[in-house]
Amino acid sequence: MSAAAATEPIRHATLNLSKGPSGQVLTASVPSNITDEEFAHVGRSGLALIRKLTGCNCMSGRISFVVEEHFADVIRVDLNPQPLPPGKR
Repeated sequence: MSAAAATEPIRHATLNLSKGPSGQVLTASVPSNITDEEFAHVGRSGLALIRKLTGCNCMSGRISFVVEEHFADVIRVDLNPQPLPPGKR
């Protein structure tokens, strides 16, 4: 891995399955500056998950697929935080 690649922020999308008012909804949260290649990758991943969950190779309407561009609203929480130094607690 190059030094430039090591300093670039990690890019990812988040897939979330939830119950909507008219059935299951698979929501993809993506960065606002997503590329065409990245968007296609998210679509393929979402479709693969829907196929796995439904056992069907079609988008028969049993699960809705939504793409949101609200990635900046997501907050990550470090589950292995370092202890705070004295006086910072």
